Amino acid sequence: MVKRLTLVAAVWALAASAAAVPASAQYMYLDVNGDGVCNSSDVVDPSVSSVDVYVDTNHHADGTIASCAGPEGDFSIYSYTFILRWTPLGPGAFSYGGWTDNLGFPVNAGGRTAGNDMWLARASSSPLPPGHYKLGTLNVTVSGPGALSLLATDPTLDTTALTSFGSPCPGLDFDDTIKLGSDFLDSCGTSWNGLAARTTWEKIRATYR
Repeated sequence: MVKRLTLVAAVWALAASAAAVPASAQYMYLDVNGDGVCNSSDVVDPSVSSVDVYVDTNHHADGTIASCAGPEGDFSIYSYTFILRWTPLGPGAFSYGGWTDNLGFPVNAGGRTAGNDMWLARASSSPLPPGHYKLGTLNVTVSGPGALSLLATDPTLDTTALTSFGSPCPGLDFDDTIKLGSDFLDSCGTSWNGLAARTTWEKIRATYR
């Protein structure tokens, strides 16, 4: 009984700590059915051949406006990077294909695929103004059920791998990089079994991964 109470207390402490993390409240998400939003209808199955990745640089997931906590700068975007993880939910295979950038960002700033994880980064010398953007489209090959999620970091891929975007806003680390898991917590992956793709626990887990 003592062990169970200790575990419950630890989970609540973790949730409270995550809630206390300062957040600029940007939002990055995946879409597979072409409607431009992420919800329980975004399910990856063998009929899916591509995944769109979006970011809203200056709004929460609920649409309210985010503000830069630094003394200067805004949420313009001049680079992006994201990490995806495929979690199989049955027999079958999954593979990552080519990426088509939608922002006109020409610089390959990093990337690697290993096992079920993929990291990709692009940059530009010409920033785009704050807003809601489709970053691009990733081709995928699917032959079994599973789900895609966005990870905050993944040192098994690369010690510099992040889900983030470059911005004139300094961010919590004063490095002009707005990071999932510290600067913001709102992210949304694909769903399975009709469950909502984004949950509080998934945010907490991404923060402390």
